[in-house]
Amino acid sequence: MNARDIAVDAITAFRKRDAWSDGFLRNKIRAAKLDSRDAALATEIVNGVLQNLYLINFYIETFSSVKFSKIAPGILDILQVAVYQIVYLDRIPDSAAINDAVNRAKRNNPRAAGFVNAITRKISSQKNNLPSLQCDDFEKFLSVQYSYPVWIVKALMNVYGREETEKILSFNNIKHRISARVNILKTTTESLLDNNELFEKGPIENSVYINFKGSIENTSEFQNGCIYIQDLASQIAASTLSPCKGASVLDACAAPGGKSFLMAQLMGNTGKIFSCDIYEHKLHLIEDTAARLGIRNISTVLRDSSVFFDEWEETFDFILADVPCSGFGIIRKKPDIRYKDETSINQLPELQLKILNNVSRYLKRGGTLLYSTCTILPQENECVVDSFLEQNKDYEEVDEYFDIPCIKNKYGVTLLPHISGTDGFYMCKLRRKI
Repeated sequence: MNARDIAVDAITAFRKRDAWSDGFLRNKIRAAKLDSRDAALATEIVNGVLQNLYLINFYIETFSSVKFSKIAPGILDILQVAVYQIVYLDRIPDSAAINDAVNRAKRNNPRAAGFVNAITRKISSQKNNLPSLQCDDFEKFLSVQYSYPVWIVKALMNVYGREETEKILSFNNIKHRISARVNILKTTTESLLDNNELFEKGPIENSVYINFKGSIENTSEFQNGCIYIQDLASQIAASTLSPCKGASVLDACAAPGGKSFLMAQLMGNTGKIFSCDIYEHKLHLIEDTAARLGIRNISTVLRDSSVFFDEWEETFDFILADVPCSGFGIIRKKPDIRYKDETSINQLPELQLKILNNVSRYLKRGGTLLYSTCTILPQENECVVDSFLEQNKDYEEVDEYFDIPCIKNKYGVTLLPHISGTDGFYMCKLRRKI
């Protein structure tokens, strides 16, 4: 099984809603024992198709002799993978993408092989003169041009306006730089960067960018626990809460654990951090990474943070509530998130407020709580905080200054990828009055 086969299988799994593409890809790549180059190609194709799905479908429909709705789903998956390579990947010969698609079609549905051959060759011959979208409806234009459901386009335009929304949509389809955090329990940023071209100094303290395309997990720096992958936004969130040495800390929705790891470093491996999640296998991943990083002050706890646990009432000095959310701030890393059904996120603000209300009871008087999400929709962010403060008069917002460009909301701040250079992220620092 080659990279293109795995890419088609991943697109098929996505279409059937059987799996998130990143998890499916990891398992398939591991099973096929692809080398790093082919693994990167499979990943690039899948992410590229999902980032440009509606526009790719527009090209297929334009050059198809068959009504788009009549194209068999399995054949459409093959076409989408082939067209992405032809239109967007200059380093792959069109002939290779076309021949692979035709051969795959022959195995899938022999009668469709000629149809696949005809469409892919037409698009190849016109790749430098592809048709442009003709849409009077600006929301529909943005939807197809950047491959987002119309409802997301409308939701963003209602908050950020036409121009800013297009910048957000466009930026999320651009390949982003991967950032990591230097583990100061084992090394320093200066030592890591000394004569090391694999990494580049990042914009915030002890952050680095990764300067290579291979697997970071295969590097000695990763294996020795000197670094771990973490977006700048998550680093900023943990640093903003800034728990002191010897403190008692709750990370209420901790998986995959990056913020717990950074807080442990800020605390110098002192005090105690309770990292909670509702999935046991995720807690094991936190434990494994903590061991690799040499962190000793984290205890994992299998717990639903929306349910009150009376033994923790007014116990913690600091609480991080990075709650479940729509994830619309990390679409540039996980492009399939954009295709979530609108109804799937309607209940999120209620759950987020429930978690925030619950864990706030665990904070000591005078303690600090950080509410955060990886989304940029206000109904999951400042609106939740607004409702919380209305219901909890013993809490107040703590004003915080950020060196990184961000948007100041009524409560808290929003980081936008195209202006902050981070994931889309929201955070609000709160204090419980004495």
